[in-house]
Amino acid sequence: MEKKEVSIIIITIVLMSLILLLHEKSSNFLWIAIISAIIILVSVFCKKLTAKIIDIKIEHKFWQVERVWFGKGRHLKNPVPAGIITPALFPLLPYLKWVCFSFLQFESKALPGKAVKKYGTKRFSSVTEFDLSMISFYGILGVLIISILAKLTTTSFPSLQLILLSKYSLYYAIWNILPISQLDGAKLFFGSSRLFFFTLILLAISTFIFILP
Repeated sequence: MEKKEVSIIIITIVLMSLILLLHEKSSNFLWIAIISAIIILVSVFCKKLTAKIIDIKIEHKFWQVERVWFGKGRHLKNPVPAGIITPALFPLLPYLKWVCFSFLQFESKALPGKAVKKYGTKRFSSVTEFDLSMISFYGILGVLIISILAKLTTTSFPSLQLILLSKYSLYYAIWNILPISQLDGAKLFFGSSRLFFFTLILLAISTFIFILP
């Protein structure tokens, strides 16, 4: 990772921890920070590992909104750092007891080795929309697996920390599957709508089985 990306990830973990402290009305910053770090780092690691396998370099940055609507002339002069503003302001909205975990987006660049590899009978020297959808999918899947494992572990070893890890891992996956702007969900949806709806079904099943009870 570049230093800038590391700094962004650290800031994201701290921001998520503060949001959870406020939401849970807890004073145990250490455990909240550990839970936030696990969720963020698992998501980042899964995406970077997938990207490396298909010879793509990705770099995370805060989610930015660059346009107000579709069409020409709709771009903003200065991108809005929605990955900081939205999660920070969301818990402060009146009568709304939700949290927002849409912090990050990623940029991609094809590595030289990508042009050498075959994908079936084809070769691609540039990053395709399907590549981006696969990277996004495994990022969301990794966090979802953490949620399920944490929930299953609590059946034998009841723990508030594991319950929170399970719940907020799922929340993180749900927020990042939203097909808007440059979030992972948008890359997933436009790269492979089938994979998007498959992931959506997985999240829905996980919510009903592991969270609602």
